Amino acid sequence: MSSASIAVQRTTFMAVLLGILAVLAIVPIGLVIYTALQDAVPFTGNETRFTLKNFALLSDQRLQVAAFNSLVVAVGGTIFATVIGCSLAWLAARTDVPGKSFIHIAGVLPLFISILVAAVTWSLLAAGNSGYLNIIFADLGLPFRLEMRSLAGFIFVEGLYHVPYPFLFTYAALTMITSDMEDAAAVHGANPIRATRRIVLPLVMPAILGSAILNLVLMIETVGVPLILGGPVGIETISLRIYYQMVRPPADPNGASALALVLAGIVCALIYAQRWVLKGRDYRTVTGKGLNQRAVPLGRWRVPALALVIVYFVIAIVIPVLALLLGSFRANLFIPNSLAFFDLSQMSFRRLIQVVSNRQVQSGLVNSLIVSSVTAIVGTALFFTLAYVVNRTRLPGRKFLEYIAMLPLAIPAMLLAMGTLWTWVGSPIPIYGTLIILIIAFIPRFMPQGYRAIASSITQVHDDLEDAALVCGANRLTIVRRIVLPLVRGGVFATIFLLFVLGLREIGAALFLYTTYTRVLSIVLLEAYESGMWDFVASLSLLYSVLLGVVTLIGRKWMKPAV
Repeated sequence: MSSASIAVQRTTFMAVLLGILAVLAIVPIGLVIYTALQDAVPFTGNETRFTLKNFALLSDQRLQVAAFNSLVVAVGGTIFATVIGCSLAWLAARTDVPGKSFIHIAGVLPLFISILVAAVTWSLLAAGNSGYLNIIFADLGLPFRLEMRSLAGFIFVEGLYHVPYPFLFTYAALTMITSDMEDAAAVHGANPIRATRRIVLPLVMPAILGSAILNLVLMIETVGVPLILGGPVGIETISLRIYYQMVRPPADPNGASALALVLAGIVCALIYAQRWVLKGRDYRTVTGKGLNQRAVPLGRWRVPALALVIVYFVIAIVIPVLALLLGSFRANLFIPNSLAFFDLSQMSFRRLIQVVSNRQVQSGLVNSLIVSSVTAIVGTALFFTLAYVVNRTRLPGRKFLEYIAMLPLAIPAMLLAMGTLWTWVGSPIPIYGTLIILIIAFIPRFMPQGYRAIASSITQVHDDLEDAALVCGANRLTIVRRIVLPLVRGGVFATIFLLFVLGLREIGAALFLYTTYTRVLSIVLLEAYESGMWDFVASLSLLYSVLLGVVTLIGRKWMKPAV
């Protein structure tokens, strides 16, 4: 094949890839930018003119306070989640701690609690004197109370339920590191802890930084926690301000779009900072020599380490589930004292049966499963292609693809949904009002998470394996199928699983895009919450969490790389 033909194929491939990204992300984001620069909402029949007045909101003192709150919560929550997630990953992947299967469950299971459900649950548990935990503390005569309606509460909830990101990313990276370098360090007198700190930790830094950036921006844009915990006491974040501008009359989509552009600039700066930190360093650990791994002995710390994992599991999973059970089975959510927790006369299966037999719930469940499945499979295929092109080829413009892949993370899901709506509502292709438009919105919504999850695995596979295959006459597709995919299949299956669970939990990207017949389960839950149906919300939240928990447990066996 001539060099000219190869050049044409490469150009065509990049054009197709950029075209797909344009439809999924660039055009919707472009419409958000367009809205931020107009004095009226576009595509509504109103005359619009160019203006910069929407950015005058940046001088608002309340917005500056909200931005500061967002920074505090995001940084604090990210540090909290990263420390716990990486510690769990290290214990499960590199040590001789007992109960590794349990640790793996503890690391991923917080995914089964939606962040909106988590905020509602911890509001019931520790918001004011009526919080369940505070009632117990008062009856025990303890002098302290927990208060989730604070920035510390935000950090606690956000950090607790974003642990799976650093756990999954770091675990996949740790399982691909050979023990030879640690053995060499031990020969020269280094103890296991020092070897881990000086050798293993730097090698998994791409995975740690990737998950940290994802968590940082996810926490900045999260609406559920500040809405449930901060709304009643007037604590605002920048994401909550955007939400209020979208839904509170008079709605201001133009101003909300301007704020979204500020977030986009922050994310671009974060991505650039990450690449600058990692630039010039070699993190490849999988070579043609294979893997040789041995567990780090913890000695007398084996049992205490497992005990700490159990404490984390009880706080993140057991206590919230018990609260949901209590809210689902009680006829009255008000708890006067600790003895009322055990009042069996207040317990009934009636509401759970009503929720299960509700047609909207049944339809929402089916729609959620369809949308999540297609999003996970199609999205993972696209994200793998992007990660491979960026990290393994010399195609022109490949670095630009990474910025496009990460950019949707900066756009609040509600505005991304609105941009998707404006993209397709006037299109001759009749996909509005179908599940297809939800899938089109969900794929770019999860593109940063999916791309980072796969890229962190690909960067650890040394390219000498691929070079050897090229010398033997294999083409690029054969190399990917026979060499790269088997080595990173743990990361690929983890990404499929992650996207499926995120699709089941997602609510922001579905706003403005659903109809009566295309509601997903998260929308059904939101509508019940906004209607003040707390008994219905508690029961549906329990069933919702059980569904995600079952999916999480089933998906575990596909997430462990074979080494």
